[in-house]
Amino acid sequence: MIVVSEERSAAHLASGVWGRVTLDQILKKNAQTAPDRIAVADFSDRPAWTPGPVEALTYRVLDARIEAIAGFFSGLGLQTDAVIGLQLPPTADSVAIFFGALRAGLVVAPLPLALREAEVAERMKSLGAKAMATVAETAGERHGERLRAVAAELFQIRFVFGAGAEVPDGLIPLERLYAEMDAVGPAPDPQRRGNAADHCATVSFVTEPREDGVATVPVPRSHNHWIATGLMTLLEAQVETGAVIVSPFAPAGLIGIGAGLMPWLLAAGTLVTGMPGSAERIAEEATTHGARHVLAPARFARRVAERLEAHRVDATVLVIGSDTTADQPLPRGYRAVDVVTLAERAVVARRRRDATRPVTLPVGRIGAPSDTSIGPTLVETRLIPATKPGGGEAKADKGEIALRGAMVPDGLWQKAERPMLREKAAEGDGWVRTGLGATLTAEDPTRFVLAARTADIGGRGALDIDLGLLDRIFLAAGDLIDAAAIPIQRPDGSERIAAAVVPRPGSRFDRAGYLADLAGLSLGLHRMPVEVFTVPAIARAPSGRVLRAGMASRLAPAG
Repeated sequence: MIVVSEERSAAHLASGVWGRVTLDQILKKNAQTAPDRIAVADFSDRPAWTPGPVEALTYRVLDARIEAIAGFFSGLGLQTDAVIGLQLPPTADSVAIFFGALRAGLVVAPLPLALREAEVAERMKSLGAKAMATVAETAGERHGERLRAVAAELFQIRFVFGAGAEVPDGLIPLERLYAEMDAVGPAPDPQRRGNAADHCATVSFVTEPREDGVATVPVPRSHNHWIATGLMTLLEAQVETGAVIVSPFAPAGLIGIGAGLMPWLLAAGTLVTGMPGSAERIAEEATTHGARHVLAPARFARRVAERLEAHRVDATVLVIGSDTTADQPLPRGYRAVDVVTLAERAVVARRRRDATRPVTLPVGRIGAPSDTSIGPTLVETRLIPATKPGGGEAKADKGEIALRGAMVPDGLWQKAERPMLREKAAEGDGWVRTGLGATLTAEDPTRFVLAARTADIGGRGALDIDLGLLDRIFLAAGDLIDAAAIPIQRPDGSERIAAAVVPRPGSRFDRAGYLADLAGLSLGLHRMPVEVFTVPAIARAPSGRVLRAGMASRLAPAG
């Protein structure tokens, strides 16, 4: 299924950013040129958080496993462009399954680990998914049992595959397949019309602003979209051929795939991956494998850098910020690259000139590497000026960021409605709103820092939340007259959701019972409130919009 117009494809092909090779074909080429290089390795503590042995797969073995998975999926009757949901932790096996699905011609729907039954079922139903793959559990979350329950609810799901060891009954264990790979025939080559790299590789859900509110929509991304995304980090971080990269991110979202898998794939490197139990664990893995590049969530980046220095590891730290410009100074003189996602539509990577000062982001055409003017343009940004309440004059230095470019998908899944764009005629084709607020810097008005959301969207990155929908869920879960979801900033910089509730007069509010009722709805962990505040009223604008920022400032100190 081609997900980009011929005109757009031709323009990006002419620029040299896009090509005609699919992601799994790149991996096969890596296996031919460096068959004995370690392709992907698990963190040494893998058995502590998900069942299965610690693995280190060469490109030869990884490609053979991918071929077997693809042949198995095709042999079961999963046809080209069928959707398979993958809820997988960061392991070597997960990488094989991801690329095996692509080689079989399937469309991968990456499912963040925080999603539970209700959200998984909703997403799989809307995509018409035919299969899912997961593990028994990750850090106590029993994904296998949850996805088995989803399959029992959705008749359309034909298969649920289990990776790793101790797969629950009802799941098809893939581990047995690896012991019998020689008996599995080669995967048939998917028949593709036109440019194979323009076809859909993944489909993910993005919460985006609309003229009448917000909507969570499925957004398809082609192989070429992913390659352009990976080039941003690869070029800016100067990831050399064969480099060792440590990534503590699951293969889902712009970070796990775009800043983790893609630079590794394009560099034919070694990916060391696992759950980030601590900064020390990340540093130990980097030491063991001789890593040159280490991905670290922004709020842990300084600790990771300090531990790497203690281990005398000469590595660049990629400071990962989801929809926020990181404010994490690193030790002076340290090599650091800020990698910022923009509403799960684009990634911007920028090397810090001063490790103690996080970067600002450019307005306009953004290429890589940033120290040259001839680098390929991978994404464009523009500021849609904010208007004052009541329709006053727009503020020239504040507004909402819009995006377009080689890494930015601007269509929706199949026949879904295209995004609503403010001033569509003026913005031109390809511009996509993000709902991310931004402010131009006083020092340089051609650069910006990210600010508060301009729409009712909570969460970060791949776990965006439609706060209006969550308001209704919170209200329905108890004997209440009003309720609202309030994003709360924690001291470590992370954002979590609190519930502000207005109990019905005369009723006794049972906080524990209320949380139990919410848990019974199988909400994802990111949508469960970390705190419940009883308030006399929900602050609202005359339009009825919840004044979340004001409520957060009053409630946060009490939490």
